[in-house]
Amino acid sequence: MKETEQEKQGIKNCNIDEQGNVLYLDEERLERKKVGFPPYKNRSNGLGITNFLVEHFIYMSRDRWPLALKLYKMFVKFSVWMKQGGLKGKIYKKGIRLYPDMETHTSTVVMPLNVDVSPNSDKVTVPLDLLKESLKHVEFIGGMDECLCRQANDCQDYPHDFGCLFLGEAGKTIVKHGLGRPLSYEEACARVDKAAELGLMGQAVWVEIEQFLWGIRNDQMDKFLEICFCCPCCCIAIRLARNATSSERHRFHPAGWTAVPDRTKCVGCGKCVSGPNGCPVEAVSFGEDGKVIIDQEICVGCGICKARCDFDVIKIKQTMPMRNDLHEYFEVDYNLDLKIWKEEEDREDGTGKDN
Repeated sequence: MKETEQEKQGIKNCNIDEQGNVLYLDEERLERKKVGFPPYKNRSNGLGITNFLVEHFIYMSRDRWPLALKLYKMFVKFSVWMKQGGLKGKIYKKGIRLYPDMETHTSTVVMPLNVDVSPNSDKVTVPLDLLKESLKHVEFIGGMDECLCRQANDCQDYPHDFGCLFLGEAGKTIVKHGLGRPLSYEEACARVDKAAELGLMGQAVWVEIEQFLWGIRNDQMDKFLEICFCCPCCCIAIRLARNATSSERHRFHPAGWTAVPDRTKCVGCGKCVSGPNGCPVEAVSFGEDGKVIIDQEICVGCGICKARCDFDVIKIKQTMPMRNDLHEYFEVDYNLDLKIWKEEEDREDGTGKDN
């Protein structure tokens, strides 16, 4: 049998044919996405020094927002400088919280809001619907008034005043500090729809270092989550991924949907990978025939390559099974049991307890 272009590139067991058809949902690939962390445990409050600092001094507020913008720019420049200088020491690993050691659980699930569904797949659950269903069961939702990433970079393509959703304790803290307002479930869903309309990417993000940005206590670190609506040019998570090693990028997981090319349409123009804001995980390459190849093992389905293609070559399709909800993605893939969800409703016996 003739060797495929994917196999020539060392990409094995690809479940995508040359026309971009998904041959099957790859359950084994989904299982390989698990990172094998030990169960997450909140850090001890100890003497309470960290809690005192984050609750009273370090956190970002409306008055300190200009400082947050400056720190953002410094942080990104610092990470780029360290990557270019080959510095991979403890400062990089601990400071950015992207290095896969046993002490950190920083993690991201990419939720593409604009996906391609075939006409006969009307029963398929898409990330947008899964996200809305998950929001229905969250205890508290806060909506940011502005996007830190877009405002810091003076984004020219997407609105600065369209911010992320913060769930649980993070949502309460941004409201307390004047950076956002409480949202109802309906208002949160409307923001998700608007993000899809704007062409933004969804990401469910849990980042340990943001304890100091938003002011979260040590004993409440498992009680927050962010839903970010990211543009390809400004998002700090995507920028850091571009400057991280391949082993660090495995902190970014697809929600079951990835970029899929119809190689028969590709003209080899290279626009999908050109410039500094290309694929954040370097999943896109070109074969010996000059046509695009997307490595399904590492693609996260962000859709940046699709947005750049002028020839309708790339689609965002389901290539792996989806998990049931956001809670399960973090609990199963990252061993991070988040406590942001409402108490389970009473069961059939009316006691709210297992029989």
